[in-house]
Amino acid sequence: MPQPEKRFKVRNCSASIFVNEFLTTEGKVPIRTVVLQRTFRDKEGKFQYSNSFGANDIPRAILALQKAYEYMVMDSASK
Repeated sequence: MPQPEKRFKVRNCSASIFVNEFLTTEGKVPIRTVVLQRTFRDKEGKFQYSNSFGANDIPRAILALQKAYEYMVMDSASK
């Protein structure tokens, strides 16, 4: 699995930024996408990942997404 360019973690919620390159008539163009997930432990104590969020997770998910958005906007503004 490819590694994220950047990950923003707020307790059990994380927003990971991945970069994919697309070929256009002007050359390769990087496109960033965000994967949002929540970690939890299952009955055996193993870490699992989910893309569903409870009411208490939503503020953390919003903060992680906000940090990812700021990173993406600031990175594109500096170019």
